[in-house]
Amino acid sequence: MAANLSKHASLSLAEESRAKSRAARLSILTAAFLIALKTATGWLTGSISVWASLLDSTMDIFASAINYVAVRTAARPADEDHAYGHGKAESLAGLFQASIITLSGLFLIIEAIRRLIIPHSIAATSFGIVAMLIATLVSALLVTRLRRVARATESPALQADALHYLTDIWTNLGALLALIIVVRTGWLIADPLISLAISLYIIWSAVRVGRDSVDVLMDRRLPLEIDDKIAAIVERYRDEGVRGFHDLRTRRSGSVKFIDLHLEIDRHKRLDEAHEITVKVLRAIEEEIPRSHVQIHTDPV
Repeated sequence: MAANLSKHASLSLAEESRAKSRAARLSILTAAFLIALKTATGWLTGSISVWASLLDSTMDIFASAINYVAVRTAARPADEDHAYGHGKAESLAGLFQASIITLSGLFLIIEAIRRLIIPHSIAATSFGIVAMLIATLVSALLVTRLRRVARATESPALQADALHYLTDIWTNLGALLALIIVVRTGWLIADPLISLAISLYIIWSAVRVGRDSVDVLMDRRLPLEIDDKIAAIVERYRDEGVRGFHDLRTRRSGSVKFIDLHLEIDRHKRLDEAHEITVKVLRAIEEEIPRSHVQIHTDPV
């Protein structure tokens, strides 16, 4: 006998889907603004650090567009061809972002090394400093928003997007620092050196994003604390005839946690009684573990 209930959570999931879509749209608009600002700054200053930051923002808008499509795809209900839903679209978007971040980081390393060999002058530094201050503030506000929505919805795509824009903050600060050093000391080599450091940070961030996305795509089990929570919930029903559970399997797809287990119930319980107990355990798990989709097979013992 198996039980499976999830419709009671549909309203909250729909609200979360709208929140994720709004956050993804905000990312696209922010990236477009930053691209315009940094393009003007890069042309006026000629700073490789500013161009590094511009390249990161250019990658941001493509990644954010992919994220927007991914969160909308992930929100689609299960169908005949996708019985477990479309949640992994978010992890695919995260993996795409990791690839884009890595490529941009490698390109910047090559360009920074070239500038170390052949130093390049920087102009219009005052405008550049103001522009990068504005870019840093805008990116910081966006990261705050993305992180809040990502935590509330457990969205892999928005978590990756937040991390991506966090690298944007660091590239902005790096470009800002490079401009200030050049203004105060005239040390042109500071610009490519800081750009090199930014590039290494970008690649390190890409590894983190890619690893998390691969874990979801490969159906890695949920953290062990989820197992402990399930065990505690099952234990509460011992007086009603529950004797334990086995064959617990957990995984994640987008924001949804999939939990399968075999529930051991006293064999002297009638079929309807065993089913009622199973439903109680299932509802308790889904209520106490947000965004969970639980399937339980009942075994008499």
